[in-house]
Amino acid sequence: MMESAKHILSSDSDEHANSEFGPRGLLVRDPYATQLLNGEKIWEIRGKATQIRGTVAIIKSGTGRAFGTVRLVRVLGPLALDDLVLAHELPGDEREQFKRAGLPYAKTYAYVLSDPRWFERPVHYHHPSGAVTWVRLPELNLKTVPYASARRRESQLQLV
Repeated sequence: MMESAKHILSSDSDEHANSEFGPRGLLVRDPYATQLLNGEKIWEIRGKATQIRGTVAIIKSGTGRAFGTVRLVRVLGPLALDDLVLAHELPGDEREQFKRAGLPYAKTYAYVLSDPRWFERPVHYHHPSGAVTWVRLPELNLKTVPYASARRRESQLQLV
């Protein structure tokens, strides 16, 4: 484990996002993960609804790192194609992709997200075998992790 992460990891729990198993991490491909953390995108499109609410970590798929947090406030759906094509909650290029390709799932849902916050530095985590949407982060303490002082774009992050 990287040295700077030692003091941000503990078994303490965030009142909304943690349980005895730690906060949840949502796996998101880039560029969507970056757009979520920059507040440019407030809907994350998925093929299943979720009962999870509260603060969740955003994990960039394939990196082994959590990059920040958002609040999952509600789930909308199932949605029609027009809902996605007309949604200003999504970046224009993503709306155009839906217009060309159609609905991405038989039943399509939008996870509505707010309060994006970048971590000061990405935090390594252990990826359990088979996890494709959600992971538990038992060592991550969201109360003590250092957050960036201002909204950052991906190009400003220092990867360590």
